[in-house]
Amino acid sequence: MLRRRSFWIAAAAVAYTAFAALRASGGHGPAWLALLGLPALLSLGFRWVERPPRGEDRIEPAARSAAAVCLTGAAMLAAARSGPRGLALIALGNLGAAAASMAALVGLARIAGLGGLLEPPPSTRRLDAAAFASLFWTVAVALPAISAVAPARTAELDPLLVDYATSAASLGSLTVTLVAIARVRIARRLELGVADRVEAALLLSATALAVGVSAAFVGVAPPESILPVTSAAAAVCVAFCTVAADAAHVSRALRLTLAIAALATPPALLAVYVVHGAPRGDLGLRGAPQSSVGVAVFSACALCAIAGLAAPALARRFAPEGARWLGAFDAATRAAMNPEPEAALETALAALREASDAGAAGQAPPALYLLSPPERVTVDRAGYAHTEAAAVPARLIELCQAEPERVLRVEAAEAVEVRRPEVRPLLNWLGERDIGVVALVNDAEGPIGALAIPRGRRAAPMTLEEVSGLRAVADRLGAVIAVSAMLSGSRGREVAARREAEERAREIDRLDRALALSAGRFRAIAALLSRPARAAAYSPAARAALEELERLGAAGGPVTLLTSPGIDAVAWGAVVHLASPLARAGGPLAIVDGAAPVPEAFARPFAQARGASAAREDAAGRPGADEAPPALAVWRDPDSSPIEAAKGGTLLVLDAQALPAEVQSYLAAALPDDVGLVVAVPQPPAALAQAGQMNERLADRLGDRAVVLPPLSSRAEDLRALALDHLARIGVRLRGRPFGLDLRALQAVLDHPWPGNDAEMGAVLLRAALVAEGDVIGEKELAAIGFSPQPAPPGQAEMGRSAARRARRRRAEKAG
Repeated sequence: MLRRRSFWIAAAAVAYTAFAALRASGGHGPAWLALLGLPALLSLGFRWVERPPRGEDRIEPAARSAAAVCLTGAAMLAAARSGPRGLALIALGNLGAAAASMAALVGLARIAGLGGLLEPPPSTRRLDAAAFASLFWTVAVALPAISAVAPARTAELDPLLVDYATSAASLGSLTVTLVAIARVRIARRLELGVADRVEAALLLSATALAVGVSAAFVGVAPPESILPVTSAAAAVCVAFCTVAADAAHVSRALRLTLAIAALATPPALLAVYVVHGAPRGDLGLRGAPQSSVGVAVFSACALCAIAGLAAPALARRFAPEGARWLGAFDAATRAAMNPEPEAALETALAALREASDAGAAGQAPPALYLLSPPERVTVDRAGYAHTEAAAVPARLIELCQAEPERVLRVEAAEAVEVRRPEVRPLLNWLGERDIGVVALVNDAEGPIGALAIPRGRRAAPMTLEEVSGLRAVADRLGAVIAVSAMLSGSRGREVAARREAEERAREIDRLDRALALSAGRFRAIAALLSRPARAAAYSPAARAALEELERLGAAGGPVTLLTSPGIDAVAWGAVVHLASPLARAGGPLAIVDGAAPVPEAFARPFAQARGASAAREDAAGRPGADEAPPALAVWRDPDSSPIEAAKGGTLLVLDAQALPAEVQSYLAAALPDDVGLVVAVPQPPAALAQAGQMNERLADRLGDRAVVLPPLSSRAEDLRALALDHLARIGVRLRGRPFGLDLRALQAVLDHPWPGNDAEMGAVLLRAALVAEGDVIGEKELAAIGFSPQPAPPGQAEMGRSAARRARRRRAEKAG
């Protein structure tokens, strides 16, 4: 501000006037105070009228410049009045009053609106009022100036002519100001902010005129002295109203000023009149008072103090509609702060209903229109909310967004109805529902509804202060609706989450049942496979092998089955699987024959996938990359790998030493922890690795957990049960009933050493059953197939007896 040239020019003019007053007063008096204080006060005034450094500025620069000139003129008048009365000082004072008056009229023509549907008429922006007022002040300034500069030329003029010119110019400029303000008020009364500023300027100017005329009438000061001051004061009030940042603050300040003036002016004028009319020596300053002056002054001060206390209450009466809607908006805003969204909405609408004419002559209550879903929310007299389906025109939302404070007033739409035909359908829609004003309700993402206030019996347009109050209510309701939507969404997500959790629980139960059923099926299959090993386990050798396999199976590590030719290793491997930990025992038992080049059952899905891939490559015309060996490719492919098939269960590999070397290495490295491994080999893994028949990595993984499966030659106690079990199953398959075995044939079975073990016994009994005519197998049928028992070698019999003794010793140690 101090860098602006206009300020220094204004300060120089004020200082020059104060210096002239100081010189005229002989170097003493209040002129010193004017010389020192008025430039400082002027700097504060310039700082107040300049554009704010941040935020949006809705004041025109011309209005700010006019306000600065107005303050400068008022300061010049004050500086001129600080000295003795003279023609030069009168001319300077009138010049200051003229500058203030004309600058106020220029600022009045440059009042900026807030935008929206309404635009200022061109007639209100003309400067004809300022030009007309300048005619009055030209005479009032020129006459004393010429008299002071060339007194000889004006010697024949009446000295009172200067006073008459000053008074006439003051009254004329005040009258022009009031007429100009009234014209702007009539033309722009519907514009938000403008109507508030103009009404405040009109009332303040009228108040200044009334006070000045009253003071001149009662003789407080001569008209030529008081009226220019009144004119400058009115001009400053107009300038204040035109450049104030918030028009609502102007309205509130106006009401308070009017209340104080209405209450305090009469006693103050009475006291001034009493003091001014009393004799100079009758002031009662010494001894007892000789008149009623002291009592009058004291009474006037007391009445002014009481007026100051009562002014706020009276100011509320000056508010639009008697502050009915302002109080309702404040109450609704406070009610909307309820932490419960539904209660906040109901109480806010109820507060608005109390201020409206709802219920009187069929007037509609305030309503909240929601956009999604399209609903209309109202509150009845009892305070209960009612919701019904209702849609808001999209064009109404667009107009509300373009209006000041996002509030559309019906009177503003009616004013542009002729120029904008698209507004007419909206006016019909609003008129059918008796809506007077609509405030847009927004959240963080955009419009979510509209708050409609009924028109009722209201005649005056809504002021900016009321619109700001309605905006606060709408913003608060927007927050309430957003919170309600968040809670509703949270409840919806909670319900959906619960429903999903219930569905997941049911799915888990179904999968658990399916897993239990699958585990039961796997157990049943494994039990069926293990039946040949358990069906006739009476001999010490068989019992010892079963106990050892169950112990190793429960331990969970790899198990090696040392088999002789013809022994059914699958049955003994199923025993290990069933003895495994519970999770693994209920899993699958995948069986792989290592003697086969590629596991046939596992290679089938690999071949299907490979065929589809080859077809795609042929169609694309691109040759495939080099593939791994077929056996290793089957084991690596996730769709065909036996390891994948055994996940969660046991992998049983028969003749593991016959697997390709790369498969053995992959099996040792890729076997996961949740897959049990059982291999059947003819020799211990260390011996096979030493002989080069088994991969050392696989042999190390198998370790020394090997169990020798007992041959039939060491299971003399089991032969009868085994034979009968074979014949029962063979008979059921062939004739639907089991075969029997006579004593001579049984003795032949017991005497035979069975070097081929289970495979040989099963083959012999099957051939005998095929040639048998009856249901009993005897020596005849055995002879028919060429079967003749051979005694077991002595060493082999002794080995069987040694195995039996070792088994009995282990059982005795466990029992002890």
